[in-house]
Amino acid sequence: MTVLQTELETYASRKSDLLAEARGKYVLIHGGEVVGTYDTEGDAISQGYRQFGNVPFLVKEVVEVEQPATFVSNLLAL
Repeated sequence: MTVLQTELETYASRKSDLLAEARGKYVLIHGGEVVGTYDTEGDAISQGYRQFGNVPFLVKEVVEVEQPATFVSNLLAL
């Protein structure tokens, strides 16, 4: 099991409900529990640290289609 696997599975299983209730907001998930939804990513992260401390928790934007993250290294000689 990987870090945040439980949280990601919880998001996937609740995604349709979250889309209906909180599309475009940010969800805070810890363990198998949806803690809440927030207007900004910063609000969700702050609440996660206040409530759980410095432990893994998931903050994810509630969107229908996920956009892949793109990272570029300045070490690439292109």
